[in-house]
Amino acid sequence: MRTVDIERTIPADVTDVFEWLTDATNYRRISVVRRVTLVRPGDDHCHGSGAVRVVVTPLLRLTEEIVEYRPPTLMRYRITRSTPPLRHDEGFMSFRSVPEGTRVRWFSRFEVASPILAGVCTLAMVPVVAGGFQMTMDRAERELLGIR
Repeated sequence: MRTVDIERTIPADVTDVFEWLTDATNYRRISVVRRVTLVRPGDDHCHGSGAVRVVVTPLLRLTEEIVEYRPPTLMRYRITRSTPPLRHDEGFMSFRSVPEGTRVRWFSRFEVASPILAGVCTLAMVPVVAGGFQMTMDRAERELLGIR
């Protein structure tokens, strides 16, 4: 298993940052995201616990289920299906207010489920996932600050 663990401060209110980053429909405005589909809404909130969504990029197709949703501090998810196939151990976004805005931590632990060269494929996937997290937080920050 490999880990992508990125922390960043976004100069905006914690509630606004939480709402932007946990609403996958916002990801459509990221250049590498081809499609986002909410397959099943969550129990108490559209993108809350129980929600299932599909995110498609040129290199990844992910089906994720939201397993914990505690506004505005935590969203925990698991990848249930993917191309390429991944074993996903844990994923979450945590949010906390700091004097400069909101401190976001986006964490995911996974490995490529391949019968051959799984370690090499997993290692190659780490910068892809990290780059996706960074681009998503970049877009969130720009939009929350009113920058297009």
